Amino acid sequence: MQDAKQEQKQDQELFDRIVKHIGEFVEADVSHLTPESNIGNSIEGMSSLKMVELLLFLEDCFGVDFDESVMDDLQTMRDLEQYIRRTLDASGQRA
Repeated sequence: MQDAKQEQKQDQELFDRIVKHIGEFVEADVSHLTPESNIGNSIEGMSSLKMVELLLFLEDCFGVDFDESVMDDLQTMRDLEQYIRRTLDASGQRA
């Protein structure tokens, strides 16, 4: 049971960091974002070009690579968080 709670806490911390970095990138308050938020619709001014720029920014923040093939799969904030988590776990890094 403790592992599930610890994992949930780590997921929330990672999610909070992602939201913080997105806020830095768009220079706006994005505290309204939830795991279910659609990235393209929930962040003001998010075009496909801006999305690519955001992912490049997040690559630098988290030390992960966003393969072009996954970009279309990243619809919600949860998708983004899970991708970053999986990538960090696969590389042995901590979020």
